[in-house]
Amino acid sequence: MTAYLPRIVDNELARGLLTVGAVHIRGPRASGKTRTARQVCASEIRLDTESPEASLARMEPQSALPGPVPRLIDEWQAVPAIWNHVRHEVDDRAARGQFVLTGSATPADEAPRHSGAGRIRSLTMRTMTLQERGVDATPVSLASLFDGSLEPSSGTQASVSDYAEWMVRGGWPGWTDLDHMDAQDAVSSYLEEMSEHDFPELGGPRRDPRRFTAFLTAYAGLIGQPSTFAAIQRRMADVTGAAPSAELVSSLHGFAERLFVLEDQPSWSTRLRSKTPLVQTPKRHLADVSLALSLLRAGRDRLLTDLQTLGIAFESLAVHELRVAAQAIRARGVFHLRDTKGRDEIDIIVEDADGAWAGFEVKLSHQRVDEAAHQLNAVASKVERAPAALAIIVPSGPVVRRSDGVWVIPLASLSP
Repeated sequence: MTAYLPRIVDNELARGLLTVGAVHIRGPRASGKTRTARQVCASEIRLDTESPEASLARMEPQSALPGPVPRLIDEWQAVPAIWNHVRHEVDDRAARGQFVLTGSATPADEAPRHSGAGRIRSLTMRTMTLQERGVDATPVSLASLFDGSLEPSSGTQASVSDYAEWMVRGGWPGWTDLDHMDAQDAVSSYLEEMSEHDFPELGGPRRDPRRFTAFLTAYAGLIGQPSTFAAIQRRMADVTGAAPSAELVSSLHGFAERLFVLEDQPSWSTRLRSKTPLVQTPKRHLADVSLALSLLRAGRDRLLTDLQTLGIAFESLAVHELRVAAQAIRARGVFHLRDTKGRDEIDIIVEDADGAWAGFEVKLSHQRVDEAAHQLNAVASKVERAPAALAIIVPSGPVVRRSDGVWVIPLASLSP
């Protein structure tokens, strides 16, 4: 087993155990939830196994609770009733830091479950960022970009070829020691296992895994684009040769959300000094860009000859990196802005808890930096609230602030 690589979410987990009775770590399977939880837990039970303890817990959920604290209850959704038992136990003990629950799926909505508010704090864990993977790059703090304390630095000398390999490999902590071809095979196997086992387990044995795979393939072809369910429906028809119903697309989207395999980028709610309305459709993204590239059968070498797909994947990776950083600094979220005429657009908006915002354009080529800076300043001038910062994300080079106030930041440098 590879050594544990510290995760950005470690600090959030430690903070949660100091403030509430239980912390729920949710996120895609194989993103590292269990190993992260084990760094702070004194005992554990794994509910997705056939161990005697897990079998007893399926019959008597309360039997899973005793043990040294913090106690890890891994894959809690295998016994959905455990949630309410943890909530009541937290009340009875009246103590913080009692449990860590991990979950790679959300149980059916009809499961009778209390929200856990005030007792259980939910924490999203995504796949590893480039900084967490140990990529050689000077860190650029998102917090310092917001508060104005960011200083120029050396950035990174990473090449576009490096990014292509990193994106195909993905941010899966269990595969960091594999070469990019073996990692690509692991991602393909991951998707196959999810469709063949996780999807039927969540949706019922009569669910056809091939439909779920077709849905994910259609989704992969739309990453980084504001796309309606009708667009996904049309793309699925291209994949399968038969048009699915709107109800099926909506249902499959719901299952994918419950498996944490996708994470859409919502549109930003703001006011422009313009009468043109904003697009309300979210941009589509999978949980890790490697999933999309695997579904599109785009390996490293193909990416390097298909710059359009490479650019789209690069933007999707940028959204992922900023999501992790934004959560760590307690920002409200990561959004996009586009008007219905397609003239005013900002690839990524990060809004902090106080309403301050930063806008980011993502460019694969340095030759487009001037154009991107002009676009950022032009659109920002139409937003009623002035930005805290504007930045262009590129693959490599130094971290610099242009004379027009726009920062140029290599993607590998982004951090909280």
